[in-house]
Amino acid sequence: MRVKIEFYESLTDEQLLAEIWEILCECDHDFVPHLSARESSYQSSFQDEESKNVLPQTYYEVMIKQHFLMAIDEQTRKLAGFMTFKSNYDCEELKHASPSNYITTICIKKDYRNKGITRQFYQMIESDLIPENVRMPYLSTRTWSLNLSHLHLLDSFGFTLAMRLPNHRGPGIDTVYYSKKV
Repeated sequence: MRVKIEFYESLTDEQLLAEIWEILCECDHDFVPHLSARESSYQSSFQDEESKNVLPQTYYEVMIKQHFLMAIDEQTRKLAGFMTFKSNYDCEELKHASPSNYITTICIKKDYRNKGITRQFYQMIESDLIPENVRMPYLSTRTWSLNLSHLHLLDSFGFTLAMRLPNHRGPGIDTVYYSKKV
């Protein structure tokens, strides 16, 4: 199965939005904390979060206003996964790496996992295939300290730890910010 990575500056296609929603719901509980317990893809407080919604509706509403990289299955033309990012991002935790394209969400359908799609997203976001008006001098993201597969991928792409917030997502679960000059 082959996928093509496509950039979307904004979204209006209802079918594509429906596929994004489906994948986001499928991935909800893969995140710490769950996406349904969050208000946005860049909120700063995670302690004592509980699922406020059955589904990640609030998170979705904020996320769809961002830029997207989409992995489209070349055979079925269905969405296999997506990466979202905010351009021209700046925050205290990443003050040395600003402005950046801040990667907020990566979701891959379960049937498409472990096929290199996330790696393709990172290759694309660093490439000149991203429009010049969207490109930033830095890439940045955050995740949790126990997300070992993502941390390994960030390391392989040359990202460095920018900040660690100990126990930010619960006992023994740190929030970690990573950045890279591109």
